[in-house]
Amino acid sequence: MITKASLIAVAVVGAAAALQTFRLHNAETELLTQRVDWQRESARAVQASIDEGTRRTAAVQKEVEDARKKVIDLEGAVAGAADAGGRLREQLANARRASCVDPSTASGSPAAEATERVLADVQRRLDEAQERVAQYADRTRIASETCASSYRALTP
Repeated sequence: MITKASLIAVAVVGAAAALQTFRLHNAETELLTQRVDWQRESARAVQASIDEGTRRTAAVQKEVEDARKKVIDLEGAVAGAADAGGRLREQLANARRASCVDPSTASGSPAAEATERVLADVQRRLDEAQERVAQYADRTRIASETCASSYRALTP
């Protein structure tokens, strides 16, 4: 027969089991809540990283586009300067021919023509070298400015 003590023992064990089940359920619920919070925080961090990468990429692309525009403007200015230089060389050659008064070096004489060719060639080479140096300096300046502004765009 079941004694009163046995019934109490069964009731105590049952109550203890119910209490442990309740505690286990609460611990599982808390663990699931923490996992959801961690996943949300992780998703926020990933999205923030993606957003920052997008911002940086856009900033660098803007700087590259600005540099391209500067290079195109520079190429136009160089072409204009080259045309102006050619016109000036032509005017210089005409002025030299017109100012030649010595009969031995008069315009059309072999000595005058040879001198004029040498002077024109030297002037052309100097102009070309000057254009190359100016282009190099301008491109270097543009690259430097682009690098600096890209750095500024990438740093928070």
